[in-house]
Amino acid sequence: MAAAAGLPPRRLPLGLSDLLLMLIAGFGCSRLLLPVLAQILDIRVQAGISNVPAVMFLLAVQTLVLSGVIYAVAVRWRGVSAREMGFVAPPPGSLTRAVLLALVCFPIVGAISWLQQQITGEPFRNPQFQLIAPPDFAWSAYLATLLVAAVLAPTVEEIAFRGILYRWFAERMRWPIAVAGSALVFAFLHGVPSLIPGILVLGAILAWVYERTRSIWVPIVLHGTYNAIVTTVLYAALAQGVRPPGLG
Repeated sequence: MAAAAGLPPRRLPLGLSDLLLMLIAGFGCSRLLLPVLAQILDIRVQAGISNVPAVMFLLAVQTLVLSGVIYAVAVRWRGVSAREMGFVAPPPGSLTRAVLLALVCFPIVGAISWLQQQITGEPFRNPQFQLIAPPDFAWSAYLATLLVAAVLAPTVEEIAFRGILYRWFAERMRWPIAVAGSALVFAFLHGVPSLIPGILVLGAILAWVYERTRSIWVPIVLHGTYNAIVTTVLYAALAQGVRPPGLG
């Protein structure tokens, strides 16, 4: 990735309390809201139940809640501009390289999960797959998952974890420490212990890409492409009657 021009001179006008407020309100409120919403709409969120579009609807609501909190706190209250969150033109060729890097990240994260399984001796389990994967291939489920996992979620998560959190860390400490810190928060907030090592590495790569390019569009494309690859591989396996590891 080619390095881009430096960040705007102004520090993000956000304190630690602002970051905690966004993370706690963004993730906490959605986790309180979703069970209520699921009960009202009679959506059963359980492994083995083929209701993927409904599950994707709930995940979309969770993502939109996070984006709403970020907008309220960072943009409306503290005056953070889109440019300060990284919405600038990416360096030439960087989006293409982001797609290629996503292709490299897929086997790397898979190898980390395999190594973790060998060390712990425990079979790999992915609760996220168990919720989003129907028993058989279905176009509606595939397209709904792509929309949320490869478009909506990467956009909002990159704004939160790279455009704001990583930028905030990088303004106060050396960038390798900022990369590690933001990646740790990114991994642990996904809430799945078996996925933490792989997500940690992916989060570090995403932060490094943002550090190099200074454009939030590049990690958004990388993150979205990676999620699209995972989703496509999952549904391609289901189309062939194969249940990938992690589905139980």
